[in-house]
Amino acid sequence: MSEPYKKEFIQKARNIAKKLGIVLREGVYYGVTGPTYETHAEYKLIHALGGDAVGMSTVQECIVANHMGLPVFAMSVITDIGIREDETRITHEEVLQAARQAEPSFAAIFREMVAEI
Repeated sequence: MSEPYKKEFIQKARNIAKKLGIVLREGVYYGVTGPTYETHAEYKLIHALGGDAVGMSTVQECIVANHMGLPVFAMSVITDIGIREDETRITHEEVLQAARQAEPSFAAIFREMVAEI
């Protein structure tokens, strides 16, 4: 688990995104078990611990795949900004809308990656 996500795949994704004009951001993914949205206090704690994004998937699957000897690559979309100034609730519809908006870019990157691999 010293390299859970294959660096060569990460570099491929960077190159593909650049070629397609897609902006990628990189950071620390903080995995939780869910299935819940985090509280305002939990988001603050995760941020204080160095997390840039929080999610309920990816980490567990990555661990299993690595233990099976499979090369792993993952991308995530930020579907909600957890710490809002007005502390309003995040709705499931907002999350789904953000995912729908990111879908074309994700699909394009993955199509290109599969073709290259």
